[in-house]
Amino acid sequence: MRQVFISAFDPNGQDYWDAPPRNSSHQKQVEASIVAWAVWLVRDRVLPRLTSTQRANIQAWLASCAQVPVRRNNWAWFTAVNQAARIALSQQWDEFSGDAASMLEDLKAIDAMAAPGDGWYTDSPDRPTYDYYNFWVFASHFLYWNRLVGERYPDWQARFGGRLRAFLAKTPYFFGGNGSHVLFGRSLIYRWAPLTPLTLAYEQKLWPHSPGLLRRIVRGNIEYFWRLGAFDTERGKLRETLSAGGSPAIHESYIDNGHPYWGMQAFSFLALPDSDPFWRAREDPLPVERADFLERFEGTHMLLCGTRSSGHVRWLQAQSANSNPDYADKYNKFLYSSHFPFNILKVKDRCAWDAALVFRDPATGVCSGRRDVVRGRLTADGVETEWKAQLGGRTVEVRTRIRLAGELDERTHQIRGLAPGLEILEGSPALGLEAGESYRSERDGEALWLTAARSGHCVATWNLTGYENLAPAESFGETGWSDANVTYPRMAVNTLRTVARGGEIVLRSLHYASPRPPARPPGGRF
Repeated sequence: MRQVFISAFDPNGQDYWDAPPRNSSHQKQVEASIVAWAVWLVRDRVLPRLTSTQRANIQAWLASCAQVPVRRNNWAWFTAVNQAARIALSQQWDEFSGDAASMLEDLKAIDAMAAPGDGWYTDSPDRPTYDYYNFWVFASHFLYWNRLVGERYPDWQARFGGRLRAFLAKTPYFFGGNGSHVLFGRSLIYRWAPLTPLTLAYEQKLWPHSPGLLRRIVRGNIEYFWRLGAFDTERGKLRETLSAGGSPAIHESYIDNGHPYWGMQAFSFLALPDSDPFWRAREDPLPVERADFLERFEGTHMLLCGTRSSGHVRWLQAQSANSNPDYADKYNKFLYSSHFPFNILKVKDRCAWDAALVFRDPATGVCSGRRDVVRGRLTADGVETEWKAQLGGRTVEVRTRIRLAGELDERTHQIRGLAPGLEILEGSPALGLEAGESYRSERDGEALWLTAARSGHCVATWNLTGYENLAPAESFGETGWSDANVTYPRMAVNTLRTVARGGEIVLRSLHYASPRPPARPPGGRF
């Protein structure tokens, strides 16, 4: 590490990391926050072994990564932590300094992104976007900042700390019995990153649950992604996909070979002393291993639904929407699951219809799904969302109500504005299939059951009102896309279809998905 610090920050050296542009934001300011944290962590072991010039080089590079603050999203935390680390280091080393005024402006911007209640933040001041950046930036980077300078700013510490306590109270509900957190949103190849604020909070004695529950969450999550094949043994690195066979569409334009290692921040628990209870505690069961639950997030209009008998957890958001083709399938599904990973099509005018309602022009194959949410709310047993789609130059207006009961979800759609002759498609959750794995398809009245031969996972769909056809689909559209699943090389989706005839359309369907289906399946009544 000493040699890295010497070489990476020497502006005259061949391995210099280069300063970011002076007049625009840059990805380096994201990574610089963790570099600053790392410098502070090893300050007593490495910095004394550097010359004054070498320490000044580190300061200069970190300062260059904080000269263009971004205060409209989670990036504000990156410059805040960068400044905080240099402020903390300046107490011991004359070569370091930070800009406290700029850091406080970052904190004000982050504070404005807080949702009412629940301890969550939106990733945009003007959009209700709630995703895992609440774990791996909004929560984790507060904890970095708190360790660095929190005691010097007690008012800010109390404000952010109160939200963190509310946030951590419900984080165990996001983990399924298989160890997975519910896969939803972007940057998912960070994998273990949701563990980061949990382990950091534990280290700072802010974890509100038992050491045994944290141990269960950490072990299960690490094992889940390791079983998927997180590590590519042939290339000797973490994959840029979630698994060996999962779709590469999971990664983003800002991700390269190094970015899967963002998830390694979760391994801060390795710094816990050998005597810490974390290492010896008997594992406590996850919430989903203790009882069924329907956990409500009133401020963010979200629901988590857990089923004890199967360990299955689902996440529903009443307000989530994203019109960017790179992100649409990561945010626009009706629900996301711990055991039934979703499908992605990064294609401008196509949609994957698993756990979604999609409108399609049969002549061209052009599709449109949920893009803009007008309003969303929680109901007693689910969510209701008013949303819009665009197809054929017309705006399609939809009101969707989803009701939950165990592993069933009943969906009702009221559709206005769809031109006659256009198709409507709706899908079950995606049934993931390993390479060479088959599935059994069974009809039972109005229901279609699909069961994976190896895993035993199954999905079922009932046509309750309005659809003309129900059949399995193994791809999306006329050119294929059978390899769209985020963790499995293949998949199948129960697909309901009908054609618009004009006027308002009302459609109702019932869907079931379980990794441990009962011997006697539930009936078609909700």
